[in-house]
Order: sequence, then structure tokens, then C-alpha cells
Amino acid sequence: MRALKFGVVGLATTTIDFAIFTALTLGVHVAPPLANMVSYSSGIALSFWSNRSWTFRDRTTRRSSTQLAMFTTGSLVGLAFSTTTVALLAPQYGPLPAKVAAIGVTFCWNYLFSNLVVFRK
Repeated sequence: MRALKFGVVGLATTTIDFAIFTALTLGVHVAPPLANMVSYSSGIALSFWSNRSWTFRDRTTRRSSTQLAMFTTGSLVGLAFSTTTVALLAPQYGPLPAKVAAIGVTFCWNYLFSNLVVFRK
């Protein structure tokens, strides 16, 4: 059930991320790696709040500031994975397929890090 909830939160934040990325790359012609940094970062706060209050609410025994610091650290690593994936794949496949691949990579990382580190029992 927890993975499903994480997926719902991820779908919401990924929709925002993908919409901003698409607008920046196709509408304003921002370079895909830079567009990814902006778009990915836009969902971090929403993701933390939603996961803390809904997905992992039974694991909120730590102070929220501690969890936020750990979540932000994990998100920055996810941002690095995502941006690297986009930078490597966009020249050959285009920005949108590269972004889709990056979403797959970071979903796995973000769930594992959130479940095992940030919101662990």
C-alpha cells in the first residue's frame, strides 16, 4: 500500500515536473539539462509534504526539520541522476523521451531513499 501511495504522490509531482520541462524545452527552448533542474526542483516541496503527511505518516516520529534535511539530500541526488540521464539521452532521442527515462530512474531511487532512510521506522 505504501508503494501505491508513493506512486500517487509521484504521479502528481511528476505531472508538474513534466509540464514545466515540456514548456521550457519545447516552448522557450531552454537546454534540456537546465530545464530538468528547474522542473525537477519544482516538485520537491510538494513531494516532501505529501509523503510525510500521507504516504509515511505512521513513520513521522523524527522532527520534520530532520526529515526535510534528509529528504532534500536524497532529492538532490535524484536531481543529479535525473539531469545526467536527460543530458546523456536528449541529444540522441530528444528531450521528452530522455525525460521519461529520467523519471523511471529517479522514481526507483526516490522510493528506496524515502522508505529506507528518510521515513524509516
